Amino acid sequence: MASASELRFIVDSTIGALLGNYTLPNSAQIPALWVRGTQQVPKDWTVTGTECVIDEVPELRNNPTMSRAVVLTKFWNITLTSFDEGETLEQPRLLLFRAFPDIETAVYTPQTDISFETLKITVPDYSIHSEIG
Repeated sequence: MASASELRFIVDSTIGALLGNYTLPNSAQIPALWVRGTQQVPKDWTVTGTECVIDEVPELRNNPTMSRAVVLTKFWNITLTSFDEGETLEQPRLLLFRAFPDIETAVYTPQTDISFETLKITVPDYSIHSEIG
């Protein structure tokens, strides 16, 4: 992966069929898959089912190596939220763990009286660059 759009494509092809919908003000519906950048999901949209939000800008970390290379790692944040009490995040979680076996962190929050069920995962994206001499 090199961009949020590539990550979005992978997520959509992995769990897209399990996602709910956004209902727009004109009653049109689109899949509940959003890449969050400078703009959040519009407030006048409603969501049903499971929503997936991907942060457009990854967190970057660098790790120098003994071989005069620097390993840069992007960490993409993906958040799933189930707005349907009858649906759980179990199936999308299993599919995402298969698609991204090197998930760095996974924070699961079960549904309560005041919050929806959520799963936040961090997916590493590796690239290696030579040091400039």
